Amino acid sequence: MADIMVQKADGSLEPLNYEKVRSALMRAGASSSLAEEVLETIQSSIHPGITTGQIYSLAFSTLRDIRPGAAARFALKSALLRLGPDGYPFETFIGSMLKGRGYTTQLRQIVKGRCITHEIDVIATRPRLPDHPPTHAIVECKFHNSPYLRCHVQSALYSWARFEDVHAASKDIDSVWLATNTKFTSDTIQYADCVGLKLVGWSFPESESLQVRIEEHQLYPITVLHALTRRQFEQLHAAGIILVKEFQATSKERLKTIGFSEREIEKLTEQCKAVMSKKG
Repeated sequence: MADIMVQKADGSLEPLNYEKVRSALMRAGASSSLAEEVLETIQSSIHPGITTGQIYSLAFSTLRDIRPGAAARFALKSALLRLGPDGYPFETFIGSMLKGRGYTTQLRQIVKGRCITHEIDVIATRPRLPDHPPTHAIVECKFHNSPYLRCHVQSALYSWARFEDVHAASKDIDSVWLATNTKFTSDTIQYADCVGLKLVGWSFPESESLQVRIEEHQLYPITVLHALTRRQFEQLHAAGIILVKEFQATSKERLKTIGFSEREIEKLTEQCKAVMSKKG
């Protein structure tokens, strides 16, 4: 496979890295041979100047024809974007994701600081674990409707200032996180590292990024289900259901009271099974 210059989300050019696409395919559940098959299939459609988004769309379409469940997992970044256009579903998702990782969470709480009161997107609490100290954190969520937008340092400055005011009034609040569905600017990362602000975003930090946290415990948002309509998404979110796991755990009777027909439930249930199964 010869080097081809491709256009990144920020408009800059870089040599095509098939290994990134291969790794994403395998994280989604594709075997090494299947990932190689997908890459070979899309190779003839790749040309100089193609965007990374177009490459991933080609890979997604090819994978969907072979392994629909794996394709849904592969399209995780797009699924997170479909949580928009407003930021409330992303806040709900972060709360459910943290709950799935052992935290007790509260959404959109009013907390009194030393100077003013604040509406906190997520409060996350977890007792001491063998390898981790106890945590009582506030989480600021910054949602973007475009993958090209980055989380800038102003959000980090705002999050830290809010934490200092809240911590001054409630010493048990010991940390603050800034979560986004896209990437952080270098200034944001530098500032967060300096003051101790924890960042969680797309591909950062490498070992604890948003996709790593999601994939480790299969905490996929319901928007990975390609048959899910906007109406259905809004019905589920209003009922507090934002994860595929939460949909699976909801009884058919409750789904019907939310507004789903028998046929809709069966269709979405089958897709849930495919997403959650490594064979899907």
